[in-house]
Amino acid sequence: MQRPLLWKCLLLSVLGLVLMLPLGMIERTISERSYYRSEAVRSIAASTAGPQTLIGPILAIPVREDYDEEVPVGRDEEGRVRIIRRSRTQVLTVLPKRLEVDGSLGVERRAYGIHEASVFELQGSLKGSFDPPTEADLPTRGRNSVLTWGKPSLVLGIDDVRGLSGEPKVKVGESDLAVARGTGPSGLKSGFHAELAAAGLPTKPLGFRVDLKLAGTESIAIAPLAEMTTAELRGNWPHPSFGGGFLPRERQVGNDGFRARWSVSSLAADIQRDALGGKEGRNLGDNAVFRVRLIDPVDIYQQATRAVKYGVLFIVLIFAGFFAFETIKALPIHPIQYLLVGLAIAVFFLLLVSLSEHLAFAWSYLAAAAASIALITIYLAAVLRGWRPGLSAGSALGLLYGALFGVLRSEQNALLLGSLLLFVVLAALMLGTRKVDWYAVGLGSRRNNEGART
Repeated sequence: MQRPLLWKCLLLSVLGLVLMLPLGMIERTISERSYYRSEAVRSIAASTAGPQTLIGPILAIPVREDYDEEVPVGRDEEGRVRIIRRSRTQVLTVLPKRLEVDGSLGVERRAYGIHEASVFELQGSLKGSFDPPTEADLPTRGRNSVLTWGKPSLVLGIDDVRGLSGEPKVKVGESDLAVARGTGPSGLKSGFHAELAAAGLPTKPLGFRVDLKLAGTESIAIAPLAEMTTAELRGNWPHPSFGGGFLPRERQVGNDGFRARWSVSSLAADIQRDALGGKEGRNLGDNAVFRVRLIDPVDIYQQATRAVKYGVLFIVLIFAGFFAFETIKALPIHPIQYLLVGLAIAVFFLLLVSLSEHLAFAWSYLAAAAASIALITIYLAAVLRGWRPGLSAGSALGLLYGALFGVLRSEQNALLLGSLLLFVVLAALMLGTRKVDWYAVGLGSRRNNEGART
């Protein structure tokens, strides 16, 4: 390869690196806009309620134990001790034998500025039963201990109690119970409780039912603490995402909403040991619940970020096409013209982000791509001295934009489609220039320069 051709390749490489700067700035802008959206969602949640997780109901029974403890009197060899009467308070946590959850989610979109979030109101009921605790469930007892049992409390853990609408209705056995704030003697972080009338351990199975209305933002989760938990949730949101440690056994998703049903046994939900240890609010991670997220099917910032990552490929392909055209047609294209076309491609991604905040992503992509193609086609028609090569370049760019849109819409096959796109374009360049004698091109360029000097 002769020096003029080599210097041109090096200069284009430098220009390509320079264009990485605006692409990086655009990607940072997308990250900032995504952060602003997260702030808007948090503001909406602050005015209503955040994501919700239901834990329980559980039965928390406080117990005071008075017991004897041996305390050494001295360090002599006789090992004399004295007996001291001590007391301690513990909480016995009883989990449901069975739990049935039935709920309906009414979902609406609420706006904060130009951003929106999905806010729901759950109208649900939780019913089931508790079995009397066995001897193995009782706390470890000291010497000569005497137990004094307090009143049991039915406790339901809720992440954000601001979402409660009205007072929940709690019924245990045949009695309607008054609801109080806080989680009573349990270790749950937040929620409400209802105290039973009679103190002491239950001696027979207790049936319960809790009816409530609960608002939240974007997701709701339920912890399956019972030996057998069944749940059915319905909603008018057509784009649910089911997550957590347990996927629904049955699901139906359509344009008018969704319906899902879960069935989880204590053998599958290995979290009862933590709950019995009073750690409900600390150790119940995402794998210990089943969750429904009310997602936006098109995350514009995620889509735009993925699109920008293909910006480097676009610039490389456009530069390669220009270089091949310049070489084959012997029509010089100035590096500034390369740079301007590269900047026009970079601005496409900025247009895409700004438009998608106000329009549907597909329409935003179409508008940004049409503007970019029109600008580059008109410019290249002048640079390449004719509408025909300008329209050809615009058509090729349109195909690239169309292929990129297909890649963005097919997230699961993005790598495959992106690889195929790169292979096809590279193959077209290689086959289009397979008969070019690059040494002759370099020599021809040098001779033209020498002729111009003479």
